[in-house]
Formats: sequence, C-alpha cells, structure tokens
Amino acid sequence: MLDLPPDELRALGHYVWDRLVDRWEGLDAQPPIAPVQGPMAIPPAPDGPSDPRQAIDFLFDEVLPRGQRGDHPRFFARIGSPSNPISVLADLIGTGHNVFAGSWTGGAGASAMELAVVDWLRGWMGMPAHTEGILVSGGSVGTLTALAAAARAKAEDRDQATGYVQEHTHAAIAKAWRILGFNPANLRVLKADPAHRLQPAAIDAAVHLDREAGLQPFLVVGTAGATSTGSVDPLNDLADQAAREDLWFHVDGAYGGPARLTAQGAALLAGIERADSLVLDPHKWLFQPYEIGCVLVSHRGLLEATFGLEGAYLRDTENDHVQLRERGPQLTRSSRALKLWLSVTTFGVNAFRDAIAHGIALAEHAETTLARDPFWEVTSPATLGIVTFRPAHATDEETDAMVARAVADGFAAPSTTRLNGRVVARLCTINPRTTERDIEATIERLATT
Repeated sequence: MLDLPPDELRALGHYVWDRLVDRWEGLDAQPPIAPVQGPMAIPPAPDGPSDPRQAIDFLFDEVLPRGQRGDHPRFFARIGSPSNPISVLADLIGTGHNVFAGSWTGGAGASAMELAVVDWLRGWMGMPAHTEGILVSGGSVGTLTALAAAARAKAEDRDQATGYVQEHTHAAIAKAWRILGFNPANLRVLKADPAHRLQPAAIDAAVHLDREAGLQPFLVVGTAGATSTGSVDPLNDLADQAAREDLWFHVDGAYGGPARLTAQGAALLAGIERADSLVLDPHKWLFQPYEIGCVLVSHRGLLEATFGLEGAYLRDTENDHVQLRERGPQLTRSSRALKLWLSVTTFGVNAFRDAIAHGIALAEHAETTLARDPFWEVTSPATLGIVTFRPAHATDEETDAMVARAVADGFAAPSTTRLNGRVVARLCTINPRTTERDIEATIERLATT
C-alpha cells in the first residue's frame, strides 16, 4: 500500500543521489545564504498518487534552496555545518533500517555503536574512562541534559541555586537554566576580561556575595570556544576553583571541543578533560550533517539517576545492558552514531585532525591578511577558526551595512557580533573546502562593497 516496485525504488535512489552530487559539485556557484523570501506556496496534500520525481524536484529546486548553505566554502556566518557525503550515506542507511536506539532490545547494534562513538569522543576530549554520555540533537539539548544532571547532583534548592557564566557564554545555558526551573535572576553573567574570557577572580567575588546572602552557588560554566570570538576560558583555573568551592564544572565545547585533536587546540583547551560535564557538537567541527550533539558526564550512573524511567509497557525491554533512553530526555530516538562512525572509519581520524587544523590556519591567514591593510582593525585575534574585525573608522551602522551587502552579493556570508559595545564583522573558517583564496577574495569584496 505504501510502497513502490523495487526497480522504481532503485531508480529513484540513483536519481536522488545524482541530484545531491550535482548540488555538491555546483555549490561554489550558489550563494552561501539565499536571499530572504516571503512565505512560499506548498501544494495541498493530494488524495491520490503523484509522480515522486516531480515531488523530489520540487524539494531540490524550490524548497531546500531557501535558506543557508552551511556546507558552502564561503559560509562564514555563525558556526557552519560543513558535513560530508559519507555521513549522508550513513543517515540514509540508518533511516532505511528505521533504527530505534532507545533500548538494547530495540536496537542492540545501534546502542553498541553509540556507546563506542561516545567513547571515541570521550577519549578525544581526554576525559576519564568512567565518563558516560549520550548523543543528542545538538548543543541546546546537550546543555539541558548536562544541567539537569548537574542539578540532581548538586542543586538542593533551585530557587536558591546560583550559576556563574560570562557575557560571551552561549545563550543555551540561560535557556536551559530557565527550562529547568532555576531562578533566572540567579544566573550571574560576569564581565569578561579584555581577551573575552571568564576570570576566576570575578567568580570568587560573586560566590562570596551569594553565600553571604544565603544563596547556594552550584555551577560554573567554562567556554571552550566562544561563538563570537573563539576565545577559551581558563579551563584549568576554573576546574581548580570549582573543586575548591564545591561547584559543578560544566564546559561548553559545542564547536571548539574537537580542536583538542590538534596540537594547537589541545594546548588552548587544557583542562577540558576535568569537566564534570561537557557538551560538543559533531555537526560543527567534526563535519557531520545535522543533527548530532554529545553530552559527556564524568560521574558514573548520574545520567541514569536523572533520566531513568519506568513503565509497565517497558517490561519486555528490561535487561542488564545500557538503555540509552535512560541517559537523556528521549525514549524514541534514532541512531545518530552511524554517520560519525562511518565517516571516521572511511577517512580516518588523521583526516579529521588535518581538517580541523586547516580551519584554525585559515582564520590565522585571515587575520594576517586584515592586519596588512590599514583599512581594517582586527578586533579579536584568530582563535579556533574565528576572527573578528571592522573597518578602522566605520560606525556600527556602516559595519552592519557592509556585512549585509556582502551577504546580498551572494559570494560570501560573513556575520556580525558585538564586542566591547561595538558591532564587528566575523569570519568562522571551519570548512575544510575553504581555501586561502576564498578568504582573501571575501576580504577584498568586503572592502569594496
């Protein structure tokens, strides 16, 4: 009833894959971000069958081109998702098997694969062998999962609990804080130092004041690669402070964490391995298609204690194996591990390490290119694949307009952020397909648009 003949399915599969390869081959000629358009007309649901090729063409030609192309070599906005074709195949394989990864009974192979991939990520981050984790949709749900575990471990009274972040900490922390029922006024947003990092001295002062007021400090968040600047908080110092003050130490490594695979990144991220909880997103700097994030918690059994569930309808799936439904919010869950496993198995860890190092070097090349021209002011140095800058004598409005014109031009897509009260332009250079010439041409066009 809901099927097609095998020969037609094979032909459709070849057709879709050919169209995908055509898209990848022609990506450079497309704009990194499509012009913003109004609502589009989606055909009503048909009562009878229709030609699937026409429907596929409608997706390729009309629907999916509307938006950003995060795998474009000149998509420098936000944090891109460069993706890779082998992981796309893995997603097809997993979807084709309709994999369920919520229980060992429902998906023993998928569960074993996820545990193995999570352990790869744990090892790459240098966290202890007893660390446990789970794959989630991305950093937002990962942060929610990690903070829920932290709350169970340390926050006796959510109305009185306080947490400590800095002005460049990702907004996912405040969102999770609010969702979990903490008092929003008790999340202390501390001013960063001139290098855009959280400083332990600021935390010391805030913790002292909060304890004097009868509040319960419990959480400090370190950032391993800030979205605006790439800056890294002093993770070892924060870990020391968390241990001394009995605080939960959470690290947001959503984009920057994988840089630990490189020598330069490992030096910058020293101390990340000491986190009580860590979030990272393979769909950023491990080049996976959406969605795949990861939560790692260095307290054995805490995820199960936080997310365990019981139900008479689950009796037949209870056994002595790991039930991934009990390590996070989802009961029904697909296998996100397949794409990371297949791509790493195909290309090897060294290829990923080299691709990350390439992204770091591209931002440094951008900084060097900008610094040679007095037209530009570098506003934060190249760090973990991100550099910020602005025309030396421009107003905020002129900087905004410059970036907007560049995006509308369709050649490249930088973005903007705010540093020290000023609007600055920003390049995030983590795509392994990006070349030095892409960087130079983008800067040239920004100067002349």
